[in-house]
Amino acid sequence: MTAAMANRPDYGIDAPGVVCGLALAGIAALALAGIALGWLGVPLLAIVLSVIGVALLVSSGLTLRNALHGKFRHRDRILGHVHWRGDERLLDVGTGRGLLLVGAVKRLAAGHGTGLDIWNKKDLSENSVERTMSNLAAEGVATRCELVTGPAQDMPFPDGSFDVVLSNLCMHNIRGSETRATACSEIARVLKPGGVAVISDLMFVSRHAETFRGIGMTAAIDGPYLWDAFPPQKIVIARKPR
Repeated sequence: MTAAMANRPDYGIDAPGVVCGLALAGIAALALAGIALGWLGVPLLAIVLSVIGVALLVSSGLTLRNALHGKFRHRDRILGHVHWRGDERLLDVGTGRGLLLVGAVKRLAAGHGTGLDIWNKKDLSENSVERTMSNLAAEGVATRCELVTGPAQDMPFPDGSFDVVLSNLCMHNIRGSETRATACSEIARVLKPGGVAVISDLMFVSRHAETFRGIGMTAAIDGPYLWDAFPPQKIVIARKPR
């Protein structure tokens, strides 16, 4: 590996177990279709299994495509919902290996970014503080960022710490509707008056919007987006009153 390659940022594969599981299940379904047709002589079963197998393989391919390419475009879509001044203090909840954090900090002339995560490798391949710090350094933003270990539902920040809170594909990993609602409340708590939260996810987005509205914020939903955000994702844009 050359030095240039070693210094390139690497944002990993989202939900690597899901990608592999879909692919293996698809291959198994196609193999069973062959058995149903060749050995059992049941063409209808073979057709059904073939359709299932192809669907699983396509889903695996689209999920992998999003991890390698689509999530960069979707990141820019998320960031486009913020009217940047350039001096914001921002928080990325579930920062993973820093894709959203890096993109946001590069839009700042004098601001600062914080990434919060519990670094679960099931959610993102090789997810770790060290991997994220390496990406921040490779992208030239390490001096304007800090990383904090902690859960979204119990953030270690004072009230009104951030102008912007961002999150992508994090909240659905929090178990329990009450705990997810607590995480939304924590996002609202750490936002400054007039601040904005932009949360993208594949599940529970409408419930997040309801939670934000229930605590006095405005909330709108954008999406769903499919082609470059597979599985389909929606975005909630919530604003805290001044």
